[in-house]
Formats: sequence, structure tokens, C-alpha cells
Amino acid sequence: MENPQNTDQQRRILIGRVLGILIVLGAITTGSLVWRINFQHPRTNDAMIRANIVGITAEVSGRIVELHVEDNQFVRKGELLYVIDPRPYQAKLDRAKAELMLTEKEVDSRRATSSSAQTAIERLQHQHAASAAEVKRIEAEDKYLHHRLQELEPLAEKQYVTGDQLRQARSSLDASRAELADAQAKQRSAASAIEEAKSESSRAQSLIAQFNGINARVEAARAQVTSAELELEYCFVRAPFDAYITNLNTREGEYAKVGSQLFALVDDRHWYVIADFKETYLKSIQPGREAEVFLVSYPGKQFRGVVTGIGWANSPDNIKQQGVLPEVERTLNWVVLASRFPVRIEILDRDPAYPLRMGMTAFVTVLDQPEKPAVSPDQSSVHPHPQ
Repeated sequence: MENPQNTDQQRRILIGRVLGILIVLGAITTGSLVWRINFQHPRTNDAMIRANIVGITAEVSGRIVELHVEDNQFVRKGELLYVIDPRPYQAKLDRAKAELMLTEKEVDSRRATSSSAQTAIERLQHQHAASAAEVKRIEAEDKYLHHRLQELEPLAEKQYVTGDQLRQARSSLDASRAELADAQAKQRSAASAIEEAKSESSRAQSLIAQFNGINARVEAARAQVTSAELELEYCFVRAPFDAYITNLNTREGEYAKVGSQLFALVDDRHWYVIADFKETYLKSIQPGREAEVFLVSYPGKQFRGVVTGIGWANSPDNIKQQGVLPEVERTLNWVVLASRFPVRIEILDRDPAYPLRMGMTAFVTVLDQPEKPAVSPDQSSVHPHPQ
């Protein structure tokens, strides 16, 4: 007959062994689940809501005469933000337009002068040609008279011709040579006038500055008008996109300098999360995968997102740069800490009841299925009322 004490002891041993086996199986199961959660569905609480920030700077200098926004106000694309005193730039534009008109008139006058010079050159060339023909005619006549005189002189010695005939021949030759000298002088004067007219025409052409049908002086004046128009347009600063005003610390009357930042705009077109994941999880994160986003500010509210990119660089925190060589600290680490890389996740479904603010703390879980293309960021963008 068995001893009851031995039976109870064996029963307790059996129960202990069963419990031990169950504990081991539970640990294995729990470890598998944790591995699946961490590596198939990576998650992190080191995440933050972000948006693009664009500083609004003055492109022209002047005093602010109108300010149409307040800090934290929501503005639409194209809405007037502020106005810099436009009067000096309007005056500059008017002066540039007047300079353009004067330049065009001057160029037209130069063109007329150039045309007149060309006409004068043609007229002088005709006169020069006529003078040259006259010189040739007189030279031919002079040659004839000279030859005639040479014939009469021997005849006069023999008294075959009278003295009056000889004197008339000499007088005709002298008159012909005087006429020849006058015609040659007129020819030289016409040639000199042609050269002067050509020089005047060349000077007029250079002042016109015409190249391939484009007048350089007129184009330069038009460029001044365009520049003045742009400066006048820059006096009226408008929102480049839908955004929130932030860090506005100015009022009417302040003098704005070129490049000075007056306030910033929080771009409301795209909101995203920057989540820092350990490098051991990066193999399980791919662009295009869907993600679940929870915000500390809105417990229980889930936002849907999509992974759009993974950071390619990370600055080590234990390396210092000294000159051209890095300074690496000597450490003995028993536990190796994995580096973290930023992962960008675009928020897809925005809710006006839960407005997003830059800097909100987020919890992110990356799922193992790709994002469904049913809703795009542009279609789902919502502009909540300013808070």
C-alpha cells in the first residue's frame, strides 16, 4: 500500500515540472512575439511632428506702412501679409519709364541722322563722280590746247599765223589749266566731304548701338524699367502658400532692410513625422510602407501615414574633429548602443478637430504592408481653423 506522503510529493514534483515547461514555452512565445513586433512592426516613441518653416524676408528696404497679419494667424496663398512704403519705388519706376522714352526718342533721332548721313554720302559721291568726269574732260581739252600751241609756235616764227592767233592759243591753254585746277580742287573737296560724312554716319551708328535688330541702349532702358517694376512689386509681400504665421514681433513703422527676416511661415501643405529608429530596425522599414501615428496631445486618436524616406547620415556623438584628424575617445563598452536614424513619415489623413502643431510628441509604428493609394496627401489635406 502506497504512502500518502510520497504520492503528494510526486504530485507536487509533476506540477512543478509542468509549470516550468509552461514558463519556458511562455518565454519563448513572448520572445517570438516581441521579435515579430520589433522587427516586422518597428515602433518608436522618439518621434516628433514637423512642418517646413520658411522665413519671410524683405527683398527691398523701406518702412512698413501696412501689416495685415497677426502672430499665429492662418493665411491663404496669395494673401497680402504686409506692405513696404512703395512711393520711392514708384518714383524710381516713373523715372525709368521716362528714361526709356528719352532713349527711344534719342535713338530715333540718331537713326534719322544716320539716314541723312547716308543720303548725304550718296549725294557727295555723285558730286565726286561729276567732278572726276569734269577733270577728265578738262584734261583732254588741256592736252589738245597744249598740242595746238606747240603746232602754232613754229608757224608763228615763219609768220604763217598771226601773233593774235598765237596769243589766243596761249590764253586758251592758261584758262584751261586754271579750270583744271579748280575742277581738281572740287574733286578733292568732294572726296573729303565723303570721308567726313562716312565718319559721321559711323559715329551715329555706334551711338544707336544696333545689333541684329536689337538696340542695346533701348534694351538697357527697358531692363531698368523691369527692375523698377519688380522692386515695386516686392513692396507688397504675399503668402507663397497656405501657412501659419509664427514668431511675428514687428508692427507698422518699423524699417525693414533687405534680407532681414520679419517672421516665419509654417507650411500647412505637408505635415510629417520625423521618427528616430534604431539601426537594427532599418531592414524592416521601406519607403512606401504604411505607418500608424499616435500623438501624446490626442490620446486614442490614430493618424495614418506613409514612409517617404530614411536618413542617409548620422553624426556620431563620441567623435570630435580636431583639425584634419578625428579625435576618438578610448572607451570600453559592455553594452553596445545602436545608433538611430531619422525616418520621415508623411501624414495622410488630417482631421480639423485635431490640428497638428510642429513639435508634438508622436508614437510611430511601421506596418508591413504598403500604403494604400486611395488617399493622397493633397486630397486629404485639411486646413483647420487657427487655434
